[in-house]
Amino acid sequence: MKKFILQTNEVMKVNLRQLVVFQAVYRLVAGAFYVRLADSLVRFSLEKAGYSYLTMSNLGEFLLRPWTAVSIVLLLFVGAFLIAAEVGGILTAYQAAAYSRRVDCITIFRGAVGKTWDEIKKRDWQLLPLAALGALFMNGWILLRAFSRIRPFDFIMDEILAALGVPFILAVGAALMMIVGLPIMLVFFACMVEQKRFADGARRSRELLAGRWPALSGLLLAVNGILLGAVILLYGVMVLICALFVTLFGDAYTAAAVLTETCMRLEAVLLMAASLLAASADYGALTVAYYQFDRKREQEEPWDFTLPYPMHVKKKWFLRITAVFAGISLFMVWDMAANGSAFDWSTLGQTEITAHRGSSRTAPENTLAALTAAMEEMADFAEIDVQMTSDSVVVLCHDSNLKRVAGVNQSLSDLTFAEAEELDVGSFFSPEYAEERIPSLEQALELCRGKIKLNIELKDLGAGSELPEKTAEIIKELGMEEQCVISSVRLSYLGRVKEVCPELKTGYILPAAYGKYYENEAVDFISIRSSLVTRRLVESAHEAGRAVHVWTVNSRAGLEAMWLLGVDNLITDYPARAREILYEEAAPGTLLDYLRMLFR
Repeated sequence: MKKFILQTNEVMKVNLRQLVVFQAVYRLVAGAFYVRLADSLVRFSLEKAGYSYLTMSNLGEFLLRPWTAVSIVLLLFVGAFLIAAEVGGILTAYQAAAYSRRVDCITIFRGAVGKTWDEIKKRDWQLLPLAALGALFMNGWILLRAFSRIRPFDFIMDEILAALGVPFILAVGAALMMIVGLPIMLVFFACMVEQKRFADGARRSRELLAGRWPALSGLLLAVNGILLGAVILLYGVMVLICALFVTLFGDAYTAAAVLTETCMRLEAVLLMAASLLAASADYGALTVAYYQFDRKREQEEPWDFTLPYPMHVKKKWFLRITAVFAGISLFMVWDMAANGSAFDWSTLGQTEITAHRGSSRTAPENTLAALTAAMEEMADFAEIDVQMTSDSVVVLCHDSNLKRVAGVNQSLSDLTFAEAEELDVGSFFSPEYAEERIPSLEQALELCRGKIKLNIELKDLGAGSELPEKTAEIIKELGMEEQCVISSVRLSYLGRVKEVCPELKTGYILPAAYGKYYENEAVDFISIRSSLVTRRLVESAHEAGRAVHVWTVNSRAGLEAMWLLGVDNLITDYPARAREILYEEAAPGTLLDYLRMLFR
């Protein structure tokens, strides 16, 4: 076994740098294409099913729709095809390495395209599901970690495992994967290197592995064990750097939320890198097995993987790698603290957190300072109120009269935007915000672009107001339809928004609840007072494909109760504390507390 591991190392290091570059670039390009395709197909399937929102409550019915099934099959086929092409590139690099030949990234790419095209011409379609099965098998421990730790996969896994008999089915499935997959794992070499048809390649693989698949299993386990140890060590270093940085320089109120989100991102990046290395390591081991088992079968001398020239990994490369990951760690801490999170997990049912009127307990409401604070406090959304000035400029403001926030007894609708901009709307909150002004919606959108999502509430200015159209047009012009949702107490406003921009999600604000108001076509979500929310209401809305936002929830008991009811969005004055309560068992304060929290 030790000899096989050393030979795997010899094979890998010949073209490892070029192979890693190829895989990284290939996965970035192929991944971007695949994510875009998946997003388009999900949206298409939701539209065909008549849903604007997907939760575990309506997931079963959604999956049974014909267009959903077609989309899933297409996604599986394209995904398997992309994986098979990557395998072709990896085998090109290792085929050269077996003969101690170095190749560049272009040669690896050509090999990936050429080998895949050859299999298409031979119509070896069976290789596609086998490539996907191999990827699943090789990345099993990475997927397990992702499914148990990273949002929204942890949510999905909890729901799946809660179903009766699912753990047993998963265990049986894993066993079948090993029984079916292992004996023909060398079929890629037989088909892509020896140019055999699939049936002959599968037979060739079984012959090579006859009585030897336990040795191959042990080799793969050992290689993955070494890689796992290296990943754990690197993750520990990254977490230590982040925790130390947050402990020394972070604000006590936002520290837990910043550190939690930062480490989730770091872990996601590290798992993606580990996935890349796992494929390289596993196929390196399979390359050794292929050449050595073939020699044994023919009763020839073992294949000599010893390089005819020395290759030493210099210490400076370890220092560079360490510096890079340290830099990534610090950058992510800074990015999460400065810009917040714009990730959208709501489609998959993860409860999100909305900062009420920006972070209105940290900075004056509906100002750029409040939006900046919401980002710093890790809110998923910022809720803002919009009205119009006398010259039809859409601005952020909650009250129709400005006496409370600006100290002047005037209506906003009587002022031009230039006049409104002259008013001080920060001093009422604190002297340090004396320079805060009423911002336009366009200014707010530019500030939040790519950083935090916005729930824009249209204040009721009457049936004749152009506010719905003006707001939708501004969002559409800036291309921020995916980052914004519109809500209002006036239902007709939502329909008018849809006429201007059908892509915008719209929500009906309800002081009270009665009837099936959520079935209205102009309503994608309902926004309701938390005291009126029941489990039956949440389930009914979800079954109709609508989300449920609740307001304004500030207490620990209220936050936990709404989370248990399965609401989709919590509107709160304390976003950082809400995240801490919902996603952490205890609020850490010291470096040791942070480390215990992150490694639990």
